[in-house]
Amino acid sequence: MKKLFLFLILIGFAAGATAQEKPDKKKNATYFSNGLQSKYREDTEGAIRNFEQALRFMPNDDASMFELCEQYYNAGRMEDAFRMIQQAAELDPENKWYQLRLGQFYRNLEQYDDFIKLYESLTAKYPDDPDMLTELIDAYMITEQYDKALAKMDVLEKQVGQNEIITEQRLGILNRKGDKKKVVSELEKLIKENPENPRYYSMLAQVYAEQGKEKDALRMYEKIKEVNPNDPYINISLLEFYEKNGDKEKAFNELIAAIRNKSLDLNTKANIYDYWMQKNQDSPNVNEQALRCGQAFSETHPDDKIGYLILGSYYIVTENASLARTYYKKSLAIDSTDFLSWQNLIISESRLNENESVRDHAVKALKYYPMQPVFYWYAGVSNAVLKDNENAISYLEKGRRYTTDKIQMANFDAFLGDLYHEQGEEEKAFEAYERTLRNDPDNVLVLNNYAYYLAVKGQDLDKALEMSTKAIAAEPNNPTYLDTHAWVLYMKGDYKEAEKHMSKALKLLPEPDETYTKHYEAIKSKLK
Repeated sequence: MKKLFLFLILIGFAAGATAQEKPDKKKNATYFSNGLQSKYREDTEGAIRNFEQALRFMPNDDASMFELCEQYYNAGRMEDAFRMIQQAAELDPENKWYQLRLGQFYRNLEQYDDFIKLYESLTAKYPDDPDMLTELIDAYMITEQYDKALAKMDVLEKQVGQNEIITEQRLGILNRKGDKKKVVSELEKLIKENPENPRYYSMLAQVYAEQGKEKDALRMYEKIKEVNPNDPYINISLLEFYEKNGDKEKAFNELIAAIRNKSLDLNTKANIYDYWMQKNQDSPNVNEQALRCGQAFSETHPDDKIGYLILGSYYIVTENASLARTYYKKSLAIDSTDFLSWQNLIISESRLNENESVRDHAVKALKYYPMQPVFYWYAGVSNAVLKDNENAISYLEKGRRYTTDKIQMANFDAFLGDLYHEQGEEEKAFEAYERTLRNDPDNVLVLNNYAYYLAVKGQDLDKALEMSTKAIAAEPNNPTYLDTHAWVLYMKGDYKEAEKHMSKALKLLPEPDETYTKHYEAIKSKLK
């Protein structure tokens, strides 16, 4: 065992001797040159092998270390790259490029204490280099050493002169520190340097507003209008200013001015319109304001649908279906795929009893939205009104398959039940009514109709009585429901109760009805 151990030691010694070559400048230079050639050919692995060999023959070659750092970095070997640049910078602390590259690593690794220590040394060594000073200021700001950053900004400003970027950085620090007095001073300096830039007036106006100096803030906003009357954001700034101060009328006037401002992009206008409407939705003036905004949009942007949509909605809300229809048609002329325009156009025509138009437009809308139940609904209802039950049933059957809402599905099935009954397909009608009540058990219209049709057939009378009882409990003074209940009772042979409800139904009728009278006479004859 001792001989084996000695043998292993000798092998290790021999290996170490091979790796640790004697310094050889000639071989070092050869491998370094080969490494550069590989580097220029973008052969990263080849460059790494050559620079590593160069270091093998001269372990303290900082130039090879620097090159290896770059190649390791390119190969994604970050720890090796960092180690190389640290060694190079330590071997030659006077080499500016080594120090700068080391600084980049410190910054990327967020080792800001090391970064700041390094750059404080560099700026002392190269006091006239503004780039180094700028890097140090950024690091101070990141680490929230604001006083040091401000001091270095003063030095930098002496080197490069008054500078907008430096002033804005200084403003950022002063705002963070809450030094409003100095913020005002800096902004005034910026305005003096850039009297045509409205942005700085706006910034100063905001500071004045925060300090409660409303007159000074308004003076700045007016100055913006003077400097740049077409400034795209001045109206928004004034809107916020007046709104904050409780002057809703002036704020709204600025909203209208913003919509009419051709320098402001349309998306921003739409966003501030939405913001205003949501915030003021409970205001008694909101509809009138929507009208004015819609007019401003349609006049300023006649080739965009937004103004027509707003105007259409206004007239829908104010129950002027004719004008609503006009504006939704204009919207569709610009964008034939707009869902809201199709839906509200059809609603408007429905209110005007233009059933043929409702049918035609619902069918056309389905070409764009073949899975939207609302258009199947209107296609079905309009066909039913136009006495085309076959097509009405077809559209309603398709529409019910595209809805997942229980109440909406119940409405489809209730209508289908009535249509099937009208067609004499009572089995399908009763199936549709059953589906309706599963989704909407309190649907009084279906409870009444289903109960009545069962009573007429003399079928499931207990079930019919249960449904009609529920219907009159919901609407005890509805003569139609009372008539149904009386007829169910009649069919069950309870003539006394039937007469009581039928008598009440007749009294509630606004005018005599033949069917009701016949029902009453039939009940009375049984009582006699």
